[in-house]
Amino acid sequence: MAYKTINVTPETYEKLILYKHAGMTFDEVINEMMDMMSEEEFYKHVLEEHKKRLKKIKAGEYIESDDLSKALNEV
Repeated sequence: MAYKTINVTPETYEKLILYKHAGMTFDEVINEMMDMMSEEEFYKHVLEEHKKRLKKIKAGEYIESDDLSKALNEV
């Protein structure tokens, strides 16, 4: 079986380790998590978050350029 490499931050790696049990691979952990939420549910969540941010922008709650990196990390 062929494998692909994905990059994750050290923090994400440490979190993934906590989800492994009974000899699971990272592939099994990730697939189990993805099976818990359909693609449609995931994208519905993403769109809802996007709508919330748009409402804030329309209400005048703009992000200062200094806070942009922080805001993007929260996405």
